Amino acid sequence: MEWEKLLSDKTFRPRSPLKDFDGRDPFENDYGRIISSTFIRRLQDKTQVFPLEESDFIRTRLTHSLEVSSIARSLGKSIEKRLVSDGKLNPKFQGYIPSLLNIAGLVHDLGNPPYGHFGESAIQVFFEKYFSNSSNYNNSVWTDQEMNDFKFFDGNVQTFRILRKLAYLNDEHSYNITFSTLASIVKYPRSSISGNKGKMATDIAEKKFGFFVTEEGDYKEISEYLGLDYSRHPIVFLLEAADDIAYSAADIEDGVKLGSLNFETIYATFEEKLKEDQRKEEILQTLKRFYENARVIPSDRLDLTVRNFRIFTQGIMIEGALTEFVTNHDNILAGNYGGELISNSIAKNIRAAYKQLGFSVFEHKKIMQAELAGWEVIKGLLEIFVDASKSSKFNANGNTYESRLYKMVSSSLRYMYETYPSVYHQSNLEYKKFQLITDFISGMTDTYALNYYRKLKGIKI
Repeated sequence: MEWEKLLSDKTFRPRSPLKDFDGRDPFENDYGRIISSTFIRRLQDKTQVFPLEESDFIRTRLTHSLEVSSIARSLGKSIEKRLVSDGKLNPKFQGYIPSLLNIAGLVHDLGNPPYGHFGESAIQVFFEKYFSNSSNYNNSVWTDQEMNDFKFFDGNVQTFRILRKLAYLNDEHSYNITFSTLASIVKYPRSSISGNKGKMATDIAEKKFGFFVTEEGDYKEISEYLGLDYSRHPIVFLLEAADDIAYSAADIEDGVKLGSLNFETIYATFEEKLKEDQRKEEILQTLKRFYENARVIPSDRLDLTVRNFRIFTQGIMIEGALTEFVTNHDNILAGNYGGELISNSIAKNIRAAYKQLGFSVFEHKKIMQAELAGWEVIKGLLEIFVDASKSSKFNANGNTYESRLYKMVSSSLRYMYETYPSVYHQSNLEYKKFQLITDFISGMTDTYALNYYRKLKGIKI
């Protein structure tokens, strides 16, 4: 791979030329196209950790995405400075890497369904059960890959679909953003057949998958043009690191605010995970010092401690990610680096400690109750719409139950479904209908999905 290609401004449809006064680079242009979109606004009511949480302190997908964007841009500035200094990046591209990471951080969670990863699992389980019953579908029509697209539904894959096709402005090209930005959010550049190897994957790119059948040709074109050869775009490693840095500490901060963690648990977890870490004493003493100094505000003592400790440990994780990327730069561009930056860095034990604490937060009774409710909402909506889609009356004609449900799907999605053959599957009508349904349901916010389900079930009018 070569940075000159990796930072390309190529798009699927030619863009209008920038005005003479417009000094933005191609990725700042991408950012401007997306920041005001409905997909971004919906993130303010999508789960980060606590579903349907009314507290304005707790992070949403939007606040998380803004934090990732900021960390990613900082990583990009530092990496770029080093690459230019080492003669590995032409100075004429200065500013491109942080801009690309800025937009990648903003959009990386756009495709996540309501209720976070639990909502994602609800979609997967629904279709796993659906396809386990051979009487539900025509085996001669469905391919394994088409079934896997739904059985392994993934918010990251849906993000690529949204950015490539689903935001209707003028045509089927969505925001018409650059190939580089599109590639920057594909963590697992594989189909649902060649990917999804989970813990058996020898290369991180094979752990899950990155594109549906309907976008497979698009990704192939992107991969060939940028010279990726189905390896991760190098920016993906930095985006993944920024995401890990942002949520690993922030989830704990949110958990403390809602009373699911105490100082003793936090200290003991770090003490255990850092037992072979050279910086163990420095890190533990810093945690103690923050807790001691926070005594001046007893009611917010632990909250203040964790916020300061988050800043301190994020600095170590950022340093670790930068060093790991620079050290392995040539291997990454050769497509020969198959791990994660943080997990392979000096900060791996800090990351492990936060991950362990995360399990305690996720098992908080309040979270589990909300997630179970969200599961029922997603499953219920899928049952209603998938059952209706089996009917030939699932279209815009008439006033039957099925046609009315069809007309409840957002008008922009229905317009693209009816107008642009490249957006939806053309040879498998059932796949086409299921994708319309999952596009609609996965795009809902937490509150909208709950209220929508109540109305359809007659619980609330």
